[in-house]
Amino acid sequence: MKPNDEKDARDDDAGADDDAGIQNQNLAVDDASKDDDATTMIDAKRAREETEEEAKDARGKAKSRHGKERAAREMDLQTLPEALGEWKTNAELELGNLWTRQRLRLLDWFETKSAINKCIVSCPASALREKMRALRDDGVYGSSMIPYLQLLRDVFDETDQYKDDLDEELDFNDFFDDDDDESEDDESEDDDSEDDESEDSAEEIPVVSRAPRAEAAAEPPQRAGASRSAPSTEEMDEIKIKFSKFTQFLGQYFSEKRLEVENVVEIVDHAARAGFDDPQEVNKFLEVMQKQNKIMYDQSESQWTVYIL
Repeated sequence: MKPNDEKDARDDDAGADDDAGIQNQNLAVDDASKDDDATTMIDAKRAREETEEEAKDARGKAKSRHGKERAAREMDLQTLPEALGEWKTNAELELGNLWTRQRLRLLDWFETKSAINKCIVSCPASALREKMRALRDDGVYGSSMIPYLQLLRDVFDETDQYKDDLDEELDFNDFFDDDDDESEDDESEDDDSEDDESEDSAEEIPVVSRAPRAEAAAEPPQRAGASRSAPSTEEMDEIKIKFSKFTQFLGQYFSEKRLEVENVVEIVDHAARAGFDDPQEVNKFLEVMQKQNKIMYDQSESQWTVYIL
């Protein structure tokens, strides 16, 4: 082979090597680009997944905040007055029942309103009653009952703020009439007039002492609405407890019947079945509840009726 031919062959081999090197470099660049694209795609996918997860969490939190039952704020019921603590316990049960009905998609406005009325009637704090009345009467925009339940949760969580602002303590004068005292005064006046008219013949009338009254084996329990002397402290406590139970009964009765007004005859009849078998006592309890602004007791001549305020 000639020298020029050998040189041309070497040049051709060098050119081929250069072309191969360039091609390998291009392949390496392509591979790197593909790797970058794959990494970018993976990163983008992860970003989408994270975004979707965050959005899902946000929706879940919003749903939890607006559509699910919230736990009650921790509260030591032992520090509350007995009447307020008992009311709080019953109110929480009532709210729990409403949430159960809501989860079953069975809760409607009438049932919600009846439950609010029940809590109002049995509540011993006027400020709390006003909060519940405002919720009941002003309403919440929309047809869902969930906002009502959430707002009731807020009201119940404030219970301990009203422990020093309860209704005035009920006493003897709230539950008992003073007819006996009036009748005794009338009898005393009659006796005085008779004595004045028969002063001259008084000496001729023999003095007859009264026979001692026989002691009863067991004195019957005192009932509200009776005309008598003041009861003992124990009897008064029993009357207050019974009155508290009656307010719960009345609230339950109106709630179950979905009523806002009822004839007194019907109330007396159902109260007797619930253990309040003295109509006079029931009448007095209703008068006391009206005094506390829990109900309106209309004692018109035509028909006696009770309205939930």
